Amino acid sequence: MFKKENCYLTGSFVKTHGVNGELVIKKENDFLEKYQLESVLVDIDGGLVPFFISPQGLRVRNQGTLRVLLDDIDTEHKALRFVGCPIYIPMKDLPEQTHEEDMDLDLMVGYHILDQQHGDLGAIEAILDYGGNILFQLTINNQEVLVPFIEENIQGIDEQEKILMMDTPKGLLDIYFEE
Repeated sequence: MFKKENCYLTGSFVKTHGVNGELVIKKENDFLEKYQLESVLVDIDGGLVPFFISPQGLRVRNQGTLRVLLDDIDTEHKALRFVGCPIYIPMKDLPEQTHEEDMDLDLMVGYHILDQQHGDLGAIEAILDYGGNILFQLTINNQEVLVPFIEENIQGIDEQEKILMMDTPKGLLDIYFEE
């Protein structure tokens, strides 16, 4: 049995494409095409169900979407059931990160930021890329916070405990911790 906490959300099916069961995926990250995986887990009514990607495979549609044909889904009618369903990839299917420098930032979603000054800031909810400016999105005191990814501020990464140790820029977070 697959559990969501042991998987990465990689996107969701947003619509069908054509009449042969092909589906369009809105991507959350580039894992599907980057790692050329053979299967995905589809969240159907709260449970993760594995489906194999057919030999015709996966095709990039545009920057934010992919087209995919799943085994045994060969009609538009069968594909319609999947529209709106999230897609996951088991963590075990992604390659191990051997060096901190090689770590795919998308894999850091869910990591807790441990700041040198403020302690545990919470879990990274999303990685945002604004023209090469990478930001970690998290919530502090019910407010969205964007923390810049600056390599010099990274003190260490504990992959086992999913902790990113940082020294955030002075004054950046003070407003969120004022009484």
